[in-house]
Amino acid sequence: MSNDWYTTDLKQRPVQKLGRARYVQQLVMVLILLCVMGAIFVPLWQRGVNRSLEVEYQTLLENRQSLEEQQQVLKASISSLSMPEALIHGAWREDIAFQPIKAQAVVLVARSNP
Repeated sequence: MSNDWYTTDLKQRPVQKLGRARYVQQLVMVLILLCVMGAIFVPLWQRGVNRSLEVEYQTLLENRQSLEEQQQVLKASISSLSMPEALIHGAWREDIAFQPIKAQAVVLVARSNP
């Protein structure tokens, strides 16, 4: 009874040796767990990225619409300022006098041959 399983002598205690098959089995289990975690988290990650892209797209559309509205307002103000009534009113405020140009004083720069 000197080699019993309950012995306190460390030299006589049976040692479990992990074989190559056991090591491969543990490695496969770890890889399977990683694959399952990846299968769970990849769709969540894709959904988050998709949502952030949708929010950014909506923001860009709103900015584009705002810029188009500002462009329309600027075009309207430019066209209203370029009207003769606005020019005359502005000239009257600035004390500018308009002088008519006679047709004889005009010099033609380019002429097309008919």
